Amino acid sequence: MSNYLERSEQLLGKEKIASFADKLILVIGVGGVGGTALEGLARSGFKRFIIIDSDKVDVTNLNRQILFTSKDVGKVKVDAAKEHLESISEDIKCETICEKVDSGNLAKLLGNKPDFIVDAIDFVPGKLEIYKYALDNKIPFISSLGMGNRIDPEKVTLTTLNKTENDPLAKKIRHDAKELGLDLKAINVVFSKEDPIVKLPKPSSMIMVPSTAGLLITKYVVNTTL
Repeated sequence: MSNYLERSEQLLGKEKIASFADKLILVIGVGGVGGTALEGLARSGFKRFIIIDSDKVDVTNLNRQILFTSKDVGKVKVDAAKEHLESISEDIKCETICEKVDSGNLAKLLGNKPDFIVDAIDFVPGKLEIYKYALDNKIPFISSLGMGNRIDPEKVTLTTLNKTENDPLAKKIRHDAKELGLDLKAINVVFSKEDPIVKLPKPSSMIMVPSTAGLLITKYVVNTTL
């Protein structure tokens, strides 16, 4: 009988797809970028996840956050994400943490050390905490930078933090990471080369840019784990 990973196994080989199943993937932030990354990883054969997010699903998320539908509005995001992933396969297991990652608390939140970390939050102290934790513990990771106020998915790319441009969030993080003595060349990121649209009443985005970033993260994790 066919299984949902049959086409992936044909593409990469059964042994490689099987090797993903035991890897523990930590995804921090399950919005536009992190949600697509999480979905992509689950559909690629990864089956063990820790997901961290402190928010609830809002109706304004539905234009771009692929994990959620109108029936999820008002739910805790990690709970809705867990329900969605486990509907893909009963073999997928998710540990959920409804907390905000802040300076000094990531290690306290985790019971198990993950094999890979995906950072998809926009809170600078939290991002720096993730970088420091990953580098100190020699855990491979990738971080998403600013995807808001942009509309061109072709400008999204993978690089390292020292090579980012046209991104106010990246500029702030570069400065703060240097202050902490972190090696910018060791921080792998997905970012957009597109100049952000300015003078909007609040940060805005559609599905194209954040989901492209999420799929590039999926690609990076798959390639790194092979």
